[in-house]
Amino acid sequence: MSRGHEKHQQRLEQLSFLGKTLVRRSGAKCELCSHAHGTLHAIEISPVPEFPSEDHTLFLCDSCKDVVESGKLKPQEMHYLEEVIWSDLPVLQVTAVRLCRLLKDGGEAWAAELLANVYLSPEVKEWLAS
Repeated sequence: MSRGHEKHQQRLEQLSFLGKTLVRRSGAKCELCSHAHGTLHAIEISPVPEFPSEDHTLFLCDSCKDVVESGKLKPQEMHYLEEVIWSDLPVLQVTAVRLCRLLKDGGEAWAAELLANVYLSPEVKEWLAS
């Protein structure tokens, strides 16, 4: 077994320990779209710390996981960002801003307007700059 694969497996095990915390925080729903069906995944949002932390991890459904990981957006289905972007959870706000920026770059006027009006804390601004 390669060292990279071994490290990846160890990281996945460490992430699994966050499961109860993430379920509690999310109410067993996707933290982006709020759907409560299907499998939920613990997804780390970059830049990731040395050790997994709930402060850098979201609980996402299959569809949102694919969007976050691939960047392949479905603009007509992503209006949930209009609420999520106002979250007081920095990891969620960072993810929403990143997705809105991609949507804006793709010509979505509603995402551009949302970005123009959102308040970002210094912490979130710093995270987005890294």
